[in-house]
Amino acid sequence: MKKSLSAEATRNILVALAFAALALVIWRLADVVVLAFGGVVLAAVLHALAEPLKRFRGLSPSVRLSIALIGLLGVLALVGWLFGNQVSAQADELQRLLPQQYHQVMAWLGRTQLGRTFVTSFKQSASGARTMGGIGTGLATFLGATLDAILIGFLGVYFAFDPELYVGGFLRLLPPARRPQVRLALNQAGLSLSKWLRAQLIAMILVGILAGVGLAIIGVPLALVLGGLAALLEFIPVVGPTIFAIPAVLVAFSQGPRVALYAVIVYTAIQQLESNLIIPLLQRWAVKMPPVVGLLAVLAAGILLGPGGIIFAAPLAVVTIELVKHLYVEDTLEK
Repeated sequence: MKKSLSAEATRNILVALAFAALALVIWRLADVVVLAFGGVVLAAVLHALAEPLKRFRGLSPSVRLSIALIGLLGVLALVGWLFGNQVSAQADELQRLLPQQYHQVMAWLGRTQLGRTFVTSFKQSASGARTMGGIGTGLATFLGATLDAILIGFLGVYFAFDPELYVGGFLRLLPPARRPQVRLALNQAGLSLSKWLRAQLIAMILVGILAGVGLAIIGVPLALVLGGLAALLEFIPVVGPTIFAIPAVLVAFSQGPRVALYAVIVYTAIQQLESNLIIPLLQRWAVKMPPVVGLLAVLAAGILLGPGGIIFAAPLAVVTIELVKHLYVEDTLEK
């Protein structure tokens, strides 16, 4: 009996050490992990786009994925052709306008004692976080992000067209008795990720349209690029929509404090619609993620994986939840 308990304790310690070593490796290779998971997300997007083509039984999986990839590139090219010039012009104007409006808002707040206190504390915190580098840092960041996007594109295509090669190679590292259960868990995680991505895409489109139309109605300039920014930031749970409010209110302030107040009202209304109508309806058939889980996922991914982890925090949480449910809760605790 004592030998059995000692062997079990040793096994538990070894498992804990293995998880600690894995966490350390992930932390040290954070950039690689983010790029690899970005490729997985893109592969899931391609599979989700190819899903409706399964009704055509004469099409092989590779042909369906090729059609989905060509269609996605075609849609992006069409959007760029229709709105590229307008978005580019508005983006340049937004980049020029935001610093001006920041100083204008700070000056407006400085008219009152409470506002001066806020401005002083904000500038102190901002000066402590300010880094040197200027244009060189911005250029390096842009080039790095472009290279990362290209790498994620290639990884996504490779993962999408031959997933069995990589899944099978990973399973070969596990004991044979555990492979079927892990394969099932990976399949369920992939299915949940695909559903979440489709639901999130719908939410991004709806929020982008509501933001663009709402800001245009109240007379905020650059409504098109602000709506697109709202759609992109919707991908980051909880934090993304909050970040969007900053440039929207700053641009609205160029038309006066009253329009800025209207922009806050529009933002609040969109947030209420998203939280109480759009997301609950979409989560009826997709993965349900409580707001607290989404926020904690953003914080944890940001600490462990950096800025790239924040972008992919939500899909990473979806995959993690499914793996924990199938490999730990159902397979270990409930069994």
